[in-house]
Amino acid sequence: MTLSLPHHLDVSRATQHLAQELGCDGWHVGCRHDHQVVVQLTSGGAPRYGVSYECSPPVEKAVFHGSRAWALTIIPLHGSDNLSADQVTALKTGLAALHG
Repeated sequence: MTLSLPHHLDVSRATQHLAQELGCDGWHVGCRHDHQVVVQLTSGGAPRYGVSYECSPPVEKAVFHGSRAWALTIIPLHGSDNLSADQVTALKTGLAALHG
């Protein structure tokens, strides 16, 4: 599921929000490359979702703090269910309410 964001969001803040909304208790950066940051959301140490962020400006030299995303894709991992329409609507609303 890919979402275009209504305004650029800090990757770290957006990830914290998504983790909470998706019932996850942890996250870490899986990889970074040019205009992309991929994080893994976990619950009890088990991977639940991958989130790929399209960032602007480009991510520089393994530093993602301060990166601002304009779109994201959420990928269910290892048996996690696809997001329902209600969940997608709630995530869009929550992300739109975040600032910075």
